[in-house]
Amino acid sequence: MTKRAQLGMAMFLLAEAVFFFLLILAFVYFRWTAHLSRNAGLIDTALLLASSFAMWRASAGPRWWLWITIILGIAFLIGQAKLYGTTFFTLAGIHGLHIFAGLIALAVVPSSAIRPMAFYWYFFTAVWLAIFFVIYIWSAV
Repeated sequence: MTKRAQLGMAMFLLAEAVFFFLLILAFVYFRWTAHLSRNAGLIDTALLLASSFAMWRASAGPRWWLWITIILGIAFLIGQAKLYGTTFFTLAGIHGLHIFAGLIALAVVPSSAIRPMAFYWYFFTAVWLAIFFVIYIWSAV
């Protein structure tokens, strides 16, 4: 990966980190309106973690692991779409949009760009873990 690509991805992910931090703060402000199923959140979290494992395998090995990443990402999005209303989608919907964009990119990315895409995928898995904690764990307390 070139220095330019690293810098570009780092700058993009920093901007995304700020964006999602602000969305999480907004959700925290309105958290008393969120009544969500922790089990459904655990399933979605498992799907996205499994997709990151598949992405890790794709970045180090056979490209067919990208298709497993895509399938697990689609399953995550379906779970999100079935479960939640507008309050949740203010936060998780934007995250889902990023997962969808990542899935499109994964389907068409050349082999030389898998590493920057892996950073993207890992970042949005980490963002989901923060969202999961705030919405399902902290909000349930």
